[in-house]
Amino acid sequence: MLAVARAVAYVCAESNPNGEGRLGAATPGTVTILFEGRDLSVREGTSVAVALWEKNVRVLSHSPKYGHPRGLYCARGHCTSCLMRIDGVPNVRACETPVRDGLRVQRQDPGAFYGRPLQRVMAAAGQVFPVGFYYKWFTRPAWLSRCFLRLIRPLTGVGRLPDRGAWSGPAAGVGEPASDGAAAASLARRDLGLFDCVVVGAGAAGLAAAAHASGRALLVDDHATLGGQRRGALDAVAAALGQDLARLPVLAGAHATLSRAAGLQPRSGLGLALGGVIVGAYEPDLLLLRDQRGLSLLRTRRLVWAAGALDASGGFAGNDRPGLLGPRGLYRAVTRDGLRVEGRRALVTGVGLDLWLAAALLHARGAKVVIAPSEPGWPEELKAAGALGWTVHAGLRVEEATAGGADIELRLGPPGGDARTRVRCELAVICARGKPAYDIPYQLGARLILDESRGGYVPREADRVESRLPGGLLLTVTGEAAGLPPGAVLAAAQR
Repeated sequence: MLAVARAVAYVCAESNPNGEGRLGAATPGTVTILFEGRDLSVREGTSVAVALWEKNVRVLSHSPKYGHPRGLYCARGHCTSCLMRIDGVPNVRACETPVRDGLRVQRQDPGAFYGRPLQRVMAAAGQVFPVGFYYKWFTRPAWLSRCFLRLIRPLTGVGRLPDRGAWSGPAAGVGEPASDGAAAASLARRDLGLFDCVVVGAGAAGLAAAAHASGRALLVDDHATLGGQRRGALDAVAAALGQDLARLPVLAGAHATLSRAAGLQPRSGLGLALGGVIVGAYEPDLLLLRDQRGLSLLRTRRLVWAAGALDASGGFAGNDRPGLLGPRGLYRAVTRDGLRVEGRRALVTGVGLDLWLAAALLHARGAKVVIAPSEPGWPEELKAAGALGWTVHAGLRVEEATAGGADIELRLGPPGGDARTRVRCELAVICARGKPAYDIPYQLGARLILDESRGGYVPREADRVESRLPGGLLLTVTGEAAGLPPGAVLAAAQR
């Protein structure tokens, strides 16, 4: 038991009293950052991406090859839409970088004067160029291949090499001889040993699995508090609406379920690694954990993968425009980074629990909410939407998104119908079905299939998600990671 306590003491992230994530709570005051040659006074305690959004800077980067504009999207460091040049270092995730006084921020150029014009030509005439032409053309002779690749490399749009001195100064201790004792102590701190069970994800499914885990167990989640990706948003909505939360039964039930699950006292022998992420897995049973203290190795006999799902943008024209967010990105940007949306017009469209939670969170933060449920039903919630002053377009789906400055315009229409509605807003949240997270099971050799009806790569059978991998590791995939919708996951947690 003492060994477990020591391991947990190492891996547990230090949560701040406000329940915020890695960037911390927004504190009073401002700092000045240098954005592309001009000073911007921004709120202290937020991320670079959110700070720029609040200054109406929506375009943070451009896509490779075609140079399409990209903006804040996932707010968790998973996508590449916010890669920027920060303090002279390219490809830094702006959504994970806190602002500080004097920080230098730039959008990345393609790396050559002709890069942008060539990208525009590619975007206009992309149908002429076959897929993968850049590595299939001019492969011989070798000197011609080198010239061709050098010519088209700016199309990647990943910026230039770091500024001289951007990474100056070796890390503490680098290059200094270490005693055998110090080296052994360092290795001991990085190796957390063998666990009987590791649960990844502290949402409803992960908490249920952790409650039944036996032996030496560890619960890992990248949030600073238990409850998963929606817990902070539900708490914020409940605090803002008070008793009016009962008008939205889907949210009242979800809040009660998650609060009850997260309020359970961890049993003896269960460690918590909050603020941590499993960033790698190696057969047969080795996991790599990253948290605020660095990287750690651990092994496990059983892995419960309850890491949830990632935002999906939906299959409509212009679904990559800056100003479009997924619901999980919105939850993080608002509850973790304090994104200010007061008085801004926001459209929320899509299906399920996230549709109503995203709309309620924006309402709680003072936005002017327009909601477009694309599925029938939800009578109580629709009645509440009218009482709360939301504009409702029921039964419509997004067909196209176009950007114009700091605004975005969306064309909505009914499936198979002719009537069209256009909504102009500053922020649009697309609540499509999430994509199950699958990277760590895949790295461990799990057999996954692509099932569009379940959102992406999932175990072959939805009702049989436990399998023994070739190396002997017992893998269980559960919750949204197994392709279940969030409502079904919460319903299972209530039983």
